[in-house]
Amino acid sequence: MLLSLNVALTGTLALGFGSGAVLCALLTHALLTPGVTFWPAPDKSGWRHHTALGLFRIVCAAIVLAAALEVILHGAALIDLAIGLPMVAAAYGVTLWGYRSLGLENTYGGAEGLVTGGLYAYTRNPQYVTSVLAGVGLAIAAASWTVLGLTGMLLAVYTLFALNEERFLVREYGQRFRDYMDATPRFIGLRSFEQAREDVEERLAR
Repeated sequence: MLLSLNVALTGTLALGFGSGAVLCALLTHALLTPGVTFWPAPDKSGWRHHTALGLFRIVCAAIVLAAALEVILHGAALIDLAIGLPMVAAAYGVTLWGYRSLGLENTYGGAEGLVTGGLYAYTRNPQYVTSVLAGVGLAIAAASWTVLGLTGMLLAVYTLFALNEERFLVREYGQRFRDYMDATPRFIGLRSFEQAREDVEERLAR
């Protein structure tokens, strides 16, 4: 039983890291090669869209499965669960909120209108930020450096997704998106906290 679980964990990690590496290579190639588009894919029924989302989902699934296998194999300390699981729940809650604000079409590479309010006033990619935080929460809950490593791979994927998306969004929205880039960080930065402070002060002043 333990042997089969260890084999499953090893296979999960290999699949997660391998899929992430292939996806990062494809995204980097597209980013550095003029005229090549991989993400956002121009045709959502084409191989590029399905390949990108398929590899991405394998990485995400590998994080969750690896965390579960680590807990089954090695157990979990109550303090780790008490810290990690609320992080996961909160992060996924914010992720769903971000999907609702942006819409699924925009989330998966559409151009259904530039969204700059709500969560998008603090970061240009709130779902990416919160998904990485969820991965960190799972790594803490499972007390697993390997799950944290997979989360690092997810961060690399998200960074390359964002860089490719920015090139697409500049073409779609021009100066409006450039102004948004200047005002709002790609992930999290000082401007995120400054904007949050200004919003809190504005609400308190009402």
